[in-house]
Amino acid sequence: MFAMNEKSNGPENIRTFLVKDQVLPPQPFGLDWEQQVVNIQSMKVRDDDLIICAYPKAGTHWLWEMCHMLLHGRVEYETRAKEHLMMEFVSKDALANDDSPRIFNTHLYFSLFMTEKMKEKKVKLVHVYRNPKDTVMSLYFHYRQLLWHSQDLREFVQEFLRGEVSFGDYVRYLQQMETFMKENPDHPVVNVSFEETKRDPVGVVRRLAELMKVDASEKLCEDIVAACSFQKMKMVDDTLKQYLQTPLITFSQKLYRKGVVGDWKNYLTVAESEMIDKLYCGRTERLHSL
Repeated sequence: MFAMNEKSNGPENIRTFLVKDQVLPPQPFGLDWEQQVVNIQSMKVRDDDLIICAYPKAGTHWLWEMCHMLLHGRVEYETRAKEHLMMEFVSKDALANDDSPRIFNTHLYFSLFMTEKMKEKKVKLVHVYRNPKDTVMSLYFHYRQLLWHSQDLREFVQEFLRGEVSFGDYVRYLQQMETFMKENPDHPVVNVSFEETKRDPVGVVRRLAELMKVDASEKLCEDIVAACSFQKMKMVDDTLKQYLQTPLITFSQKLYRKGVVGDWKNYLTVAESEMIDKLYCGRTERLHSL
């Protein structure tokens, strides 16, 4: 079930882990990957839990902040960074001891965390996805800070296409989410793209409020959107957020770069763009229709 593999990407030997076919990064807090997955799968589920599910750089921070504001019914930033309740990176006690209602987030494949208990309890899910071309570019600049993967853009794009970057194959990630939603049409899920959140943020906040079963006036929705603009979120992360401390990874790395749609056109070659089109073959469009 669990395997460890060492790979050299550029000047550093980057140690990655393979868990049920998902490539995972080093554990920043020294947790054991095998035990951590067991902890997640054995976690006591609550009726009011909510999980934000997103491949890295799809918009997790954005939706995390919106959900916390809706939960409390006011425009007040969550002082903790999302990593405080990121299922794969925090201890068993941290998973269990947070006050209800809990808002978790994760980049894990659906098959690694979704249990029968979560299905029975109908744990609320927010699935955030993004155009893979913008995703790969955002990943490249983010992982380059962490020294997790190749520093060469052309090489990194090929690693992404092969599913070899940390957190694995984006095609498989989307596939698992699509299959779950088709097979469980009654499960409470908000399925939203980064692009939709840019285009109609107030509409997205309304959908989140409906999922969470909270009262949200039109003014509150509009105020949340204003508070969660790119520039304000960047300012909050730079000045307010309490980051987990680790000797291996500094989570206060610059998480916000541009936050735009279509930036991939400035970096990807025509050939790379065509390879991504062929590999993803309308997958995000099908998700949009669910």
